[in-house]
Amino acid sequence: MTAACRRFRRGAFVAHLAAVAAAWALGQAPLSSPPARLSETTTLQRDNVAELQLAWARSLAFEGRVTGPPAFADGALFVSTDSGIVSLDVTTGETVWSYAEERVTGGLGAVRRAPRGTPIVLQGRVIASLPTRPAVAAIDAATGEPIWIREVASADAGAILSSNPTLAGDIVVVGPTGADLSPIAGRLVALDVRDGSIVWEFDLVPVREDDPARTTWGPMAPSPSFGIGGGTAWNVGAYDATHDIVLFGTGQPVPTDRLDPRRYEEEGVTRDLYTASFVALHAKDGALAWFHQVVPGDEWEYDQHTVPIVADLSIEDAARRVALLATTTGFLLVVDVATGERLADHLMVPFGTVHLGYASDGAPIIDEAARRTSSDETIRVCPGARWASVAPGAFSPALGLVYRPNEWSCVRRGATSAPDEWVPGSRALWLQSDARSEEDFFDRWGALTAIDPVTGEVAWEFTTPYRHDAGVVVTASDLVISAFADRAVRIFDAATGDVLWTYVLPTHSDATPLLFDVAGVPHLAVLAGRDVGVPALPASGLPPSVAGTASLFVFRLE
Repeated sequence: MTAACRRFRRGAFVAHLAAVAAAWALGQAPLSSPPARLSETTTLQRDNVAELQLAWARSLAFEGRVTGPPAFADGALFVSTDSGIVSLDVTTGETVWSYAEERVTGGLGAVRRAPRGTPIVLQGRVIASLPTRPAVAAIDAATGEPIWIREVASADAGAILSSNPTLAGDIVVVGPTGADLSPIAGRLVALDVRDGSIVWEFDLVPVREDDPARTTWGPMAPSPSFGIGGGTAWNVGAYDATHDIVLFGTGQPVPTDRLDPRRYEEEGVTRDLYTASFVALHAKDGALAWFHQVVPGDEWEYDQHTVPIVADLSIEDAARRVALLATTTGFLLVVDVATGERLADHLMVPFGTVHLGYASDGAPIIDEAARRTSSDETIRVCPGARWASVAPGAFSPALGLVYRPNEWSCVRRGATSAPDEWVPGSRALWLQSDARSEEDFFDRWGALTAIDPVTGEVAWEFTTPYRHDAGVVVTASDLVISAFADRAVRIFDAATGDVLWTYVLPTHSDATPLLFDVAGVPHLAVLAGRDVGVPALPASGLPPSVAGTASLFVFRLE
């Protein structure tokens, strides 16, 4: 591992702007928000963190990329697996109960993995998505018996649930996904936590003829019959209880290739709402509060599947309730949670080849020269592997810093469509290569970066020659915890970036750690496991990261 901790200041691309014009935004503007991943555990401190020791480890006996942390309640850990939910005794790691469904052997089921995000423990029940079918289940936390199960989409259409639900007051919200592999139009479904009944639904891609967003598509409107859709919510969202608003990022349009006759418009590029966007809805009824489209007419796979953070900031001496949005295109956006007004945008990558910035009216500036003009053409896309990806960041109210997993590199993209042979469920043949030539790399690949969201300045950064897409936890005692592709779990000083504790796991970890107390004793739970390793920066000479079976490691302060 050749990672280095370094501090620097970056010229911030900051603008305090009014909300995006309604005419441009079809009703509103900017961004999305999740609860800050702040652990209130204070017994784990800078001066005792070195005393953390492994208490037990447990194999979960499945392969696949694990990203969602377990949940803890009443002496048990609740872990999402590739077949359901398992409850483990927090002291010994022994199974308390397991709820599992038969694994699907073909189709989308063959690539199924444990859902992103953590299970929800509420009112004596565990509420989680089922990886075996597009359904949400409420399981008795003590016995493992189902209380209710609600199907939210048709498995026959290829729908899956790639993330656990997002809790928003007395509802949970989930997005059926799978649009890359099947003709699915994205939508959000809200369920009552008591009985699983559907409270409301919101179409992220307009399939109803009276939906005003339908006019932003062309030449054909979204329809499962013709395989036009996308805009799916691949990740968990965020909830702001102050304004009762729930926020989600959305995926790219489908078909991804804009040259496909189902998307191509000779008169100009269509916006394709609400794809590659952040969408804010009123939790009580699912009505649209505002939205911000990062990449109109996306054809570069810039899914905005990052998790927003809700925070309180002082901006120009005024207290603001904001959503911090990390875009896959390399920007950290600061927006008003209630209105979507964009307050600042910070470019956090050396440069972009597609999304260049924001105009004075708030519209994203897209380099139209980056669009392919023929099916034989390939283009260089930077950032290509997405600056911010699936893993959630965290925010420290005490220090005013956001901690963001990220990566730098460029890729080559292209596609060859076969519309004459197209049938529902098929997709274009995509041509994509990871960064290979020297010009596609920078002096690091991944990093955990501490950013001042008001100024855009970098307080510190821990760099790595591997991609870094593992979640972050920050504590009230000013510690930051994250796992890395080099198998190490690290605890940092949240203010300085100094590494205070390291433990090397058997395999690559992309999961968000969980920090919790048991009888006043701090515990740290970390999931590890990946079905395939990721390459290292070629200049480092390192091998790919180590793949392995999903396992749970629990540490405690001795």
